[in-house]
Amino acid sequence: MILSAKFLHNAVSENRNNSVLIRLNSPTGAANPDRRPIVLGLAIDRSWSMKGEKLEAVIQSASSLVNWLTRRDFLSVIAYAEDIHVIQPIVQLVEKSSIINRIHTIQPGTSTNLSGGWLHTLRGLELFSDSTVYKRAILLTDGNPTQGITDPLDLIQIAGDHYKKGISTTVIGFGDDFNEILLKDIADAGGGNFYYIESPEATGDIFFREFGDIGSLYAQSIETKVQFGSDVEFLELLSDISYYTELDPEQSSRTKAIILQCGDMRADDIRNIVLKVRTHPENLINNADKESGISVASSFYNLSERMKLEKVSFQLKPDWKSTSIKEDADVIVESIVAKSGKMLKKASSLIKEGSLEDASKVLTSLIKDVDNQLDLAPDVMGSLKSRLEALEAKIKENSKTAGKHLMAGAYDIQYRTIDPISEEVEYHDHIFVYKSVGDIDLYKCPELKSNVQEKMLEGYRFVIINLKSSSYIDSSAIGTLIQISGWLKRRGGELIVSDLRDSVKKVFSITRLESHIRVADTEEAARLIVSDVIQERSL
Repeated sequence: MILSAKFLHNAVSENRNNSVLIRLNSPTGAANPDRRPIVLGLAIDRSWSMKGEKLEAVIQSASSLVNWLTRRDFLSVIAYAEDIHVIQPIVQLVEKSSIINRIHTIQPGTSTNLSGGWLHTLRGLELFSDSTVYKRAILLTDGNPTQGITDPLDLIQIAGDHYKKGISTTVIGFGDDFNEILLKDIADAGGGNFYYIESPEATGDIFFREFGDIGSLYAQSIETKVQFGSDVEFLELLSDISYYTELDPEQSSRTKAIILQCGDMRADDIRNIVLKVRTHPENLINNADKESGISVASSFYNLSERMKLEKVSFQLKPDWKSTSIKEDADVIVESIVAKSGKMLKKASSLIKEGSLEDASKVLTSLIKDVDNQLDLAPDVMGSLKSRLEALEAKIKENSKTAGKHLMAGAYDIQYRTIDPISEEVEYHDHIFVYKSVGDIDLYKCPELKSNVQEKMLEGYRFVIINLKSSSYIDSSAIGTLIQISGWLKRRGGELIVSDLRDSVKKVFSITRLESHIRVADTEEAARLIVSDVIQERSL
């Protein structure tokens, strides 16, 4: 993990407001094939409102998830309505077909005992004794809790308490009747993800995204402490991250440090944290021995090193001698991104209160801020502007789901990923073709990842993997293909696999991978697909 920090204004002066960007970069993690097993608990809402296409889509997607996980992983499935049905107690995934058959037995009930289903799932994960595994609950619901624990603060507390025990919670809201503010708060407190599924057709993509996240996790329970010297005053945290403060024992009105709960990070990822400060060089006069600047220290559990506790630190010192008036463009951009995420959450709350006009004003103001700084980072800011404009249109349409789209947008902006391989890489539209040699299993995956990463450093973002020589790929290979697909998509490219033998086609069909990764009959056909993608983008 690489930790860094920088000021908006390199030159600081007395009582000057400044911003600080703290950045965590996680490595790709390609060299270590021995990722920690995942212990996953599914808590599926089977209330009456889930009947029909919604429940069918969830059952199909959960079955795909079983196939994407490896035989070293573990799974439990709880279905809840007015009561709790244990569909599958925690079991290692050595016999996947029987587990999938059990998932297909889920039938709709009546009301929504969300806390009962979720707590039963959490209890099973907590009782699983191996401390070197990664534990996550996935809570899916299409409504509000009507039985059991229903108080939002209690539910958020449950998420936070279990995250401290090493169990994260991802929350998936389905349809248009759930409380998006509550579910987002549960996900934040639980260190997991928040997703919104508007229609059954999108269910598979959301499960695919979640597997791409947990299948490539690098760090769990990241805690970052930011300590302020006597010449730096903490004003505000711009990023929407849970934190608490430590007061200065010598000056009770002053914040000595803030401790940020940064959640989990996958490999090949970036986490940006932005805060506002004010500098006070006068506090160092006749007190040269006092601490100066900002000290940042992050601790986390490394999943690729058997959950080893690791620490990284960085010291940011003000430059009292600099006279430069130049502002750091990176800090400006990330400040706007952080502000956008927080303000979208506010706009979602305004819609919940019935204040559509005020919510629309929030979006209009954000779009103006982004437009004013578009030249600083055209790709990032242009993408952000397009997303904000689409969300503003939802409000103006008086869409019933506008608030949910805003909350999902806030989450995506908060945890968006940019290019973590190298900030200096200039990507092009040439194609790299990787030809497999033999079957692809757990021990071949690092070689495949390394080959792709080397080419990405050369600017490649369109990759064709020719599987003509492979008669078998295992679940580790499936996870690797999903991870590579994510790398390329985040850089504006795409992964295409070609020349699949019948045995590999069967694996793609069973796991529904063809719904998420493009498949071409031949390498030449794959090249034509890439050409079409590039041509469409240029229109």
